[in-house]
Amino acid sequence: MRLGIDASHFAVDEVVLERDDLQPRLDHLGSAGGLLAAAWFKLCGYTISWPLEPCRFDLVVSNSRGEETRRVQVKTTTRKVGGHWIASITTSGRVKTAYDPDEIDDFFIIDGDLNYYLIPIAAVGGLLALQLNAYGRYKLPHVRPLGEIA
Repeated sequence: MRLGIDASHFAVDEVVLERDDLQPRLDHLGSAGGLLAAAWFKLCGYTISWPLEPCRFDLVVSNSRGEETRRVQVKTTTRKVGGHWIASITTSGRVKTAYDPDEIDDFFIIDGDLNYYLIPIAAVGGLLALQLNAYGRYKLPHVRPLGEIA
């Protein structure tokens, strides 16, 4: 079209996303967790890096001045017990083990209500699971629309 060439003989199948198919579901939270965490840090002005090879952390984040770099392990949970979200913070694999402070600096946890928590590994002391309501001081603010930013 831009060049003024007739292309009407080419068949074009218009692909339309059905709005009924665009329904976020919590069963996809596990695979979306790293992207949600990266987006949150990026919205805060951080630089995001993903490790090239498998390692104990999911993201490396650095503040805008490059003064601080943190190794972040992302966890998600859709498990509720007694009205409280329970997050497993163990390694994956056959044998579940706790993370070590030499491996990661922080857990970025996303619960089934899409609340975000940034919890330093020092605050969990080798635990294998967390009841997130006990970690309310580490709950992160939600992203605010531009009109609400002071």
